Amino acid sequence: MTERRPMGGLENEVMAHLWTSGSPATPADVHRAAAPDLAYTTIMTVLTRLWDKGILERERKGRAYVYTPVRTEAEHRAAEMELTLDGCGDRHAVLESFLRRLGTQDRRQLRTLLDQS
Repeated sequence: MTERRPMGGLENEVMAHLWTSGSPATPADVHRAAAPDLAYTTIMTVLTRLWDKGILERERKGRAYVYTPVRTEAEHRAAEMELTLDGCGDRHAVLESFLRRLGTQDRRQLRTLLDQS
């Protein structure tokens, strides 16, 4: 039996490729780079779903579409963090727990960013 990727794992692999490539990519490009072990149509489906969610833009180039992320990875991750906070009952507790998990370097960086804003 084939080991399954975790939920959202394939979307993350596809996005990681698109963020690091720095240029629009066709489904074939993504298939070769991110998941050659999967069916090409699976990659097409993932790209279409990410486009439907508004995470990717697409433009027709010849017979295929090329896909580009709407936001940088940092912008995307920040938006995910905001959604998480918006969906929780106790923002203070979530933020406090998050801070406890941060290492010393990350705490310093966060303090610097807070002091600059």
